[in-house]
This record gives sequence, structure tokens and C-alpha cells, in this order.
Amino acid sequence: MALGLFLAVAALFSSGCGDLSNDELNRGVESLSALAAQGQLVASGVARDATKSTYARVMSRTLGEEAEHEAEKLADATLEEAETEDQRHAAVAVAGEISGLLSELQTYPGDEHHGALVQKHLEEAQEKADAIVAQLSGDAP
Repeated sequence: MALGLFLAVAALFSSGCGDLSNDELNRGVESLSALAAQGQLVASGVARDATKSTYARVMSRTLGEEAEHEAEKLADATLEEAETEDQRHAAVAVAGEISGLLSELQTYPGDEHHGALVQKHLEEAQEKADAIVAQLSGDAP
């Protein structure tokens, strides 16, 4: 039983490694954009003093961990297409930025000023993620 559980956990954690196609990279960056958008909603609630501190703290922690996990997956994987290396590095940086902002919100879940700042910076991080998606899909100028 313990061996089966160990193998299941090992398979789960190793699933982020390996070859990373352009489509998978694109989906990872789209996930970052979605995490930034969700974080903005939490930060907006904090900024407007319209959410409980415990909710803001838990959601910020959860979203931040997801962003960190996405950064790890992107950083650990081998790219199938070498020309997407710059976008991958940019995506890892954006993931770190999102994670850091959500950590700040987690630390100050009842501070309206921090909520407003985090909301603004998460919006900028989302724009960066969306720009990377545009580059990957060939829609960037």
C-alpha cells in the first residue's frame, strides 16, 4: 500500500518534467494569466475591504503555490523547440512575480493599500503573460 502511494506521488511530481512542446508552454503561460486574474479578484476584495482576511490569506497562498508550481514545471522541462527559450524564461519570471505578489497579499490580507498595489501589479503581470502567449502563437507585433 505504501509503495503504491509512493509511486502515485512520484508520478504526479515527475509529470512536469520532460519535453515541453510549444502548445504545452502556451497552456502553462495561459495558466499564469488566469492565476494573475484570480489574484486580482482577491486583491480587489482586499483593496475594497470587501473580503475576510482569512479568505484572502488562504486564496493568496493557494494561487501563489499554483504559480510557483507552474514556474517549476516550466523551468524543469526540456523545450522541444529551442526558439521558445526566451519565452520560457520570461514565463518563469512572470510566475515568480505572480507568486511574490500573492505572497505579499497573503502577508497583508487586511491592508487595503497593499491590496490595491497587488491588484495593479498582478494586472501588469497578467499583461506580460498575455504578451508571451501572443509571441508563442505568432500574434505579437
